[in-house]
Formats: sequence, C-alpha cells, structure tokens
Amino acid sequence: MLTAIVLITALLGYVIIVTVYWNLSKPSGNLWFGVTLPAHVLEHVELRVLQKSYRHIYKKSTLAALPLLLPILFLDTYISLSVIYMLLWGSLLLLVLRHSFVRTHKSFTEMKRSKEWFAGDKRVVRLDTRLSAHKETMKLSLYWFILPALIAAVVFILRIFADDGNIMRIAGWSALGMTLLLWLVTLFFSRMKARVYSLDSELNLLLNRTYRQYWSRLWLGLALTDSCFTLIMAFTASKYPGSAAVIWNTGTVICSLIPILGILYVHKIFSRFETALLAMQQEIFYTDDDEYWINGTTYNNPNDRAILVPKRNGAGSTVNLGTKAGKRIYYGLCAFAAVILAATGWITVLADFSSPALRMSDGRTTISFPMYSYSFSLSDVQKLTLAESLPQAVRRMNGIATDTVAIGNFELNQFGESKLYISKNSPPYIVIRLPDLYVLYNHKEAAETRRIFTELNGR
Repeated sequence: MLTAIVLITALLGYVIIVTVYWNLSKPSGNLWFGVTLPAHVLEHVELRVLQKSYRHIYKKSTLAALPLLLPILFLDTYISLSVIYMLLWGSLLLLVLRHSFVRTHKSFTEMKRSKEWFAGDKRVVRLDTRLSAHKETMKLSLYWFILPALIAAVVFILRIFADDGNIMRIAGWSALGMTLLLWLVTLFFSRMKARVYSLDSELNLLLNRTYRQYWSRLWLGLALTDSCFTLIMAFTASKYPGSAAVIWNTGTVICSLIPILGILYVHKIFSRFETALLAMQQEIFYTDDDEYWINGTTYNNPNDRAILVPKRNGAGSTVNLGTKAGKRIYYGLCAFAAVILAATGWITVLADFSSPALRMSDGRTTISFPMYSYSFSLSDVQKLTLAESLPQAVRRMNGIATDTVAIGNFELNQFGESKLYISKNSPPYIVIRLPDLYVLYNHKEAAETRRIFTELNGR
C-alpha cells in the first residue's frame, strides 16, 4: 500500500516537472527562456537551434527517468528506502532539467547582448497614479476567511457528540491551520505591486483588479473546501471507524489535487483574459529588467520594495530577494522544507531499521523508541496475554505506520486507546492491559517475544 502511494507521488511529481520544463521552452509573449526579447526576433534561426538543443536533452532526460522509478517496486520491504530513493530520483531529474534550462538561458542572454536585442526601457519603473490610488479597492476582504474558520470551529463542537473526540480535535486544528496559511497567502497577494500594462488607466485597473480577484477567490475557495472536506471526513470517520483509513486517504488525495487544478485553472483563464485585452492595445509597456532575474527565474531587485512579484514563468508569484522580508520568506521556506524532509527520512529509517526496546527494572517497565517512549509500573498491569493476531481496523492517532511496523498511539476496535510497538506479520504479540489503555509489544523474533512475555508474567 505505502509503496503504491510512493510510486503515485513520484509519478505526480514527474508530470508536474516535465510539464513545467516543457512550457519553459516555449515563448510566452516576448519572454523566452527567462529572457525578454523583441517580438521580431522570436523566429530567429539561432534561437530555434538553442530551443531544439534544449528539447533534445529534455526528451532524453524525461524518458530515461521513467524506468529509473522501477526500483521502488523492489524496495517495498523498507519504506524508508523507497522514500529516500524517490527524493533522490526527483532531485536528480530536477537538477538535470534545471541545468539545461540555465545553460540555454545564458546562451539566450549572450546572444541578446551581442546582437543588442533589447525590448523596452531598462531600469525604468512605470507608475500609473490612478492605479496606485485604487490599489486597495482591488483586493478581496480578508474578513471572508472568518467563514472557513467558523466551519473548522464546528469540528470542535461536534467533538462533544462524536464517538471519537481525538480525531475531531486533530481535524479541527488541521483545518484552522490551513485557513490561517491561506489567509496569509491572500494577505501577501493583496500587497503585491500593481503592474502597469499600458497608457490606458482603465485597462490597467481592469487587469490588476481581475488578477487579484481571481487569485484571492481561489485562496478563499481552497480554505472553504478544506474546512468542509475536513468536517465531513472527520465526522464520517468517527462514525464509521472501520472505514477511517479509506475515508482519510481518499480525502487527502482529493484535497491535494484540488489546489493544483485550481492554480492551473486560474492561471489559464487569466492568461487568456490578459492576452485578449492586450491584443487590442497599441501602447503596451515592455520593461527590460532581465538583470534582476537571476538565471531567468529568481527575482532580486533592491530598488523594488515589493515583496511578492508575478513569476516570469508559470503560475503564481515569487519573492523579491532584494528585500529583507523576501529573503526571510525564501530562506525560511527552504529551511522549513529541509527540516521536514530530513525529519521524514529520519523517522522512516528508524521505523525500518530500529526496534523498540523493552526493559524492566525497579518495578517499572520502559519501552524505548525515539519520540514514542513509554513507561509504566508493573503494579498497574491488570491483564497480560499473548495474542497470535492483531485486532482489525487500526486507526493511527499519531506515530509511525508502515507495511511492516506500527509504533505510537493508535485506537483499536477491540481495545480502544492503545500504544503499539509491534512488527507486523511477526506474531505473537504481548498485550498489556493498563487502567486507561492497552500496550502491545513484540520482537521481530517470535522466540524473543515469548521470552519477554515469560519474564513479564513472572514479575
């Protein structure tokens, strides 16, 4: 099951990567490979040769990457190796395509300079005073986010009546956290610098207002969708615990796809709207600010106070590294992503290659495992049994659950709240009943499990 999830995740990432880097090879207006060019040179034979060379490397790399996914199927015994392999595979593909793009970008830049193909004014900031005056009227009111927050709050209210209060509490905080994140994204979007397209103030107002409204409504829609889905999934899972895993997995897939599809849709319809309006204009501004775009994708302009600016390629926005706030956001997100990836890798490696250790001393039993250690007094043990099978319909509250191990806090149909330290498919299992919960433990070797059980039973 987990191997299939890893493989599907890798394929989804593959589709996104190959789509993005293919689109980068096509001219977008007067922008090509991150370089601003006059319209009359876009068909120049030397540029087409560079494009052909890039696409040749692109096709070879993307086709070669697919069979390199096959080893994941043979690493199903150790999910940590599957995850690490997927990350290395994706990083290598990105590195190859990124290197090819940057090399082509530099070739375009050198050719532009040698042939003096400059488009528009350099180091010029266009300002439409009417546009600046109406900037505040373009954004969606942030108070609308009270609605998804209230829906998320309903989850906490239903927790009182639900069969499983813990899962409702976790779901509620998850929905509130997502609402806060999307509120912050909308806030940053509302503070983006307005773009001047032409001498026509009405056109500038219309395009900027439409841009902000489309994206603001998307973020609000995603917040509402997430809160509603979370409410439905949490309540359904609490009422039908046997289907909890299916409900959460299905909901997670849906909630992961909706933002991707939404972003692509909004980007597409606004691009069409923008193209249609500008096609009727004679005075369109082109500012040649290539020097502020490092390798054609990273914006670094200390003369621009805007923190967020529209991406040169693709949908959405990017930060301005020329500002202190932009640097904090950029490097903060990089550090956060690195920590998450490192933590995920560390936890999965521990799950695959480390085993919980059970020790008894001074009337206490301690089960040691990073982040999920637990200790209890032997006098609190109400019942001690050796089981050959596990209860069905295990729900993970927090902890590690792979195809081979289950470690952490779970809820079992027959036992209720339980702490598991088990290697799956390696019976028997020691079942320890305490006043408030159950503890299940076993060793990978059946003989060692029976030895520990005998020692516990003798005390």
